[in-house]
Amino acid sequence: MKKISGFTLFELLAVIAITGILIGIGVPSLQQFIKNNRLITIHNELVSALQVSRSSAIKGAGSACVCSSATASSASPTCSGSNSWEQGWIAFIDTNTVATNTCVYDATDGDILLKAWDGVPYGNQITVRSASATVNAGDYIMFNSRGVPVSATGASLQGMFKVCDDRGMSSGGVDLARGIILSASGSVRMTRDTTQIVACL
Repeated sequence: MKKISGFTLFELLAVIAITGILIGIGVPSLQQFIKNNRLITIHNELVSALQVSRSSAIKGAGSACVCSSATASSASPTCSGSNSWEQGWIAFIDTNTVATNTCVYDATDGDILLKAWDGVPYGNQITVRSASATVNAGDYIMFNSRGVPVSATGASLQGMFKVCDDRGMSSGGVDLARGIILSASGSVRMTRDTTQIVACL
């Protein structure tokens, strides 16, 4: 007669215990990895918008701008005039900046849309804010023909954006944040310096 072999109860319990320990260690690390990847993705998209706009301004097409979007869809881009950038952002060439001294996207007056980015696709978990009022009240960035961020009066500006996972930031989790520093020369760099990044809330 053929002998039937299998796991003993002790062996089964040992495997379940080891599996539980591995899951307990792995799941939090996976969640942190996913959160960080979301922040990096949004960070990179905003950096891309700033670089596209600056590059277009340098090429001599006119003043180029990036503004916070009024809608979460890029189908009908409109500047929001708000410091909340979660709805998305728009990079464009503003053909009448000289007349208005501000950046407002209006396709009917000849403004050229470079690209529109849809809103942050993670519900209310992530916020994107300008950390400095020096960036035109936080609602738009305007680059001149030298690629320098300027105010409505032509003065050079600099500032910082914060991309934060509010679930971590509300409890002081500065590891769940990325800063985008826009220098007076127009260059862009990332920071995770906790002395510069404060809660987006």
